[in-house]
Amino acid sequence: MKIFKMLFSKFALSALILLAQVFLIVAVAVWLTEYFIIFQIISTVIGLAMFLTIINKKEPCEFKLPWLVLFLIFPFLSLMIYLMFAKVRLSKKQIKRMTLVFNACKEQVTLNEETDNELKEKLGAYYGIERYLQVNAGTHGYFNNQISYYKVGEEFYADLLVELNKAEKFIFMEYFILDPGKMWDGIHKVLAEKAKAGVEVRLMYDDIGSMTMLKSNYYKKLQKEGINCIKFNPFRPIVSGIFNNRDHRKITVVDGKVAFTGGVNLGDEYINENHRLGHWKDTAIRVRGSAVTSFTAMFLLNFDSMSKSSIDYEKYFPTEYESYSDNGYINFFGDGPKPAYDEYVGENNYINLINKAEKYVYITTPYLIIDYNMANALRSAAFRGVDVRIVTPHIPDKKMILTMTRSNYPFLMEAGVRIYEYTPGFIHAKGLIADDKTAFVGTINLDYRSLVHHFECGAVLIDTLCIKNIKEDIDATISASQEIVLENFKLSWIKRLLASIINLFSPML
Repeated sequence: MKIFKMLFSKFALSALILLAQVFLIVAVAVWLTEYFIIFQIISTVIGLAMFLTIINKKEPCEFKLPWLVLFLIFPFLSLMIYLMFAKVRLSKKQIKRMTLVFNACKEQVTLNEETDNELKEKLGAYYGIERYLQVNAGTHGYFNNQISYYKVGEEFYADLLVELNKAEKFIFMEYFILDPGKMWDGIHKVLAEKAKAGVEVRLMYDDIGSMTMLKSNYYKKLQKEGINCIKFNPFRPIVSGIFNNRDHRKITVVDGKVAFTGGVNLGDEYINENHRLGHWKDTAIRVRGSAVTSFTAMFLLNFDSMSKSSIDYEKYFPTEYESYSDNGYINFFGDGPKPAYDEYVGENNYINLINKAEKYVYITTPYLIIDYNMANALRSAAFRGVDVRIVTPHIPDKKMILTMTRSNYPFLMEAGVRIYEYTPGFIHAKGLIADDKTAFVGTINLDYRSLVHHFECGAVLIDTLCIKNIKEDIDATISASQEIVLENFKLSWIKRLLASIINLFSPML
């Protein structure tokens, strides 16, 4: 019965349709080889033309290299694949909708000269981090907010339920994964009750992220309960690069006054009710104060771009916020595919924080599949005497990804970067802390999918009170982890070969 259900599931049928389309593309290319001379001439012209096109693109070398290899070997077939997958850009309709929503919310998030001067004065040498996000992410920092840090998903979940129960006006939730179980059942109950009581409840989950956990029409069930629920970028079994654009963000906003973000999705493994991978280590933050404005605006930008609604946005932005003095700086920002974001904001923010470090920089990430720019920043920091440490999982969620992660260890360790694997289980936390001064908590992994294809988000913290808690937590995490030493590190030649091949083509995935 299980095999029968699996064979006729939405996932299996979609995969079958996709394979049929790929087979058709290959069949056309094979059929054309019958006209060998003409085909060879056309292929050569295409190969040379695309070689020049790709080599002159303002893209990282890691993106260019796999396409160049393919075009030199299979020019005609590669052209069809390139046209469908290379331009990982939003559709014109999505761009138009985002522009409309952004302009409607613009007044609420616009930075005035007085506030910018205050940021420049208070941040001093760290103002460059703020300035980069202003220019490329369209966000700015805030002072006088209350920020609480959660070192495990269980703590986050408990406080999330408390805040949801307090909602009087609206609840906004945007998550990559929604997986029925204890965690979602608790949240679902509150959302349904609040919707019945007249609170505006909006929920968006990623269609592919939740594909194997939810029925395709699950959102309609929630809509009948009064919850305004939609799927982000609904998947259709058509061979197209547009489905690479997923919503990997995790955002909750309650009444525009309190917000949450971090690595925790809405599923039982994130609160350790499911021990398939041992202890699930994740982190999150709660924010109270004026910075919640950025959370609200970012949610509305994605949700209304997908739902095509057009409403008055002023009611979602309180005119007054609680102020918490002497509690540092926070900038909540987003990242995503072009042209919504023309720069690789998530990666460059990591690099900016690494480059500012003077004493130490500690990083936690579930995937360490990095390009040369990121590797160079980490190595350069280690070479200049900064204590660089990275914690990755010891128990993987995907074995091949672990092999790819481990294949990057030697290059970093040779420069003095210290690598640890979290032995109690799987570490899903995406975080950074440096010099007891700066920190990052969010959704952005150190792999190509997060840094190039996905909609992501996160918060940069400077001199906030919770940085002490973040440091204590990451110290404890390192203590519970096994250090990987270069002298004893071994990766079989088969795994090295597989990793090198997959790493070559990973920017295309």
